Amino acid sequence: MRFKNQVLGYLATFARKAYRVLHYHHLVEQNVALAKLFQPVNGQVKYRPNANEMQGYKKKWGQLGVEIKDIYLRNASGFLGYFDINVVPSDLYFSVIEPTLNNRKYALAYEDKARIDWINKPNNIPPIYVRNINGVFYDNNKSEISKESIDLDVLLEGKDGVVVKKTIEVHGGKGVEMFDRNAKGQMENSKGEVLSIVLLEEKFEKDFMVQKLVDQHPYYKALNPSSLNTYRVLTYRSVVDNQIHVLYSYLRIGAPESRVDNISNGGVFLCVKNGRFAEFGLKKGGIKVERMNGSIAFKDMDKPPLLDEVFALAKELAASHYYCRLLGFDLAVNAEGKVVHIETNTSDIGIEGLQSVHGGLFHKYTDEVLEYCQTHASTTSKYKVYDC
Repeated sequence: MRFKNQVLGYLATFARKAYRVLHYHHLVEQNVALAKLFQPVNGQVKYRPNANEMQGYKKKWGQLGVEIKDIYLRNASGFLGYFDINVVPSDLYFSVIEPTLNNRKYALAYEDKARIDWINKPNNIPPIYVRNINGVFYDNNKSEISKESIDLDVLLEGKDGVVVKKTIEVHGGKGVEMFDRNAKGQMENSKGEVLSIVLLEEKFEKDFMVQKLVDQHPYYKALNPSSLNTYRVLTYRSVVDNQIHVLYSYLRIGAPESRVDNISNGGVFLCVKNGRFAEFGLKKGGIKVERMNGSIAFKDMDKPPLLDEVFALAKELAASHYYCRLLGFDLAVNAEGKVVHIETNTSDIGIEGLQSVHGGLFHKYTDEVLEYCQTHASTTSKYKVYDC
């Protein structure tokens, strides 16, 4: 049995390594495609770093012992219109920086959506009606229950809809389904399947949850009513003074008729700059969007409601995540004006596109992060897989 477990462990490690290698190459391919947007038109382009800037950029980030590709900087400069030496190379971020700032051995456990209210602030979590953890059902008091005792009709009485989520090992809106009350009073998804414990086990097998659908604030609903439009807030616990700072934030707005707000499903991400929305949002492929569905331009909108409260909750949540210095929280504002916590991201926190609007990910904290990674990174290989 021990030998079998060792073999399975090696296979799992190899699979993670293969995934990361492919993921890094996929990032490069995406950025090569994006770079075509910034080829000179009639001899002009918004901005292109010169040779001296590029040399300084590669020298700075090359301190981490990894060959630096300039395509990430070129793309960011094309959007920004200026040179920013603090733009983090994406492959370097995923392979060295994030695994150094976040202890992956512990970090992944804190992404578990089925325990989100047990390990965070429960008052800010939308109610969970059913949770399955590693094949076992639990009630909200952490006691094991039999699936035969779960009566969905009673649990969901009076509810117009629920969201079902895979709770671990998924990102980007995958493993998420909405169920709405149909004319017969049943909870039904877009495929006409009726919600039941049998259906949940058939679809997800284990590690899933049934949660209340959030009725969002009218301001955010107006941007796209079919999806829950959520803020992604990036927090950083400084390696110098251990204080928590909000690095950046952006609002994800779903595509028309989409039930999810993810960019991969046609949504838009809209960065927040100096307490206001940026002049443009971005869709997949680097497509700029300046307004949603005929509404006023993003740049002319007032300060988004409850934005300060969104940032305050993110910092409060980050304070209890001691093993992770970099976190991505998904937060929303409900119809009652309360900020709710949807998800915690401790690994593979996407930065693609963010730096094209904001500039360097760590801005004034860049040098301290770079110095910390020089002394704490356990590898200089970009394809290193950290054992879990």
